[in-house]
Amino acid sequence: MTTAAPNPFALVKTVVLRRCITLRHYLDATKTGTRALREARKQRKRQEKDARLRDFFGWCSGCEAYGSIF
Repeated sequence: MTTAAPNPFALVKTVVLRRCITLRHYLDATKTGTRALREARKQRKRQEKDARLRDFFGWCSGCEAYGSIF
């Protein structure tokens, strides 16, 4: 009966692979979170700009039509 000697690096390979997978999941979550933060920041800037334009064009009755589109 022959028994194969276990590979001494099998455990190390498993640990390294698990670390790589964990790091990959962490980086994917970070990129998704970063992307969401960037989109939220852009949307907030757009809303602030629209509010400024609405206030600017709302100062006279002749420009109210322009202010209502924002």
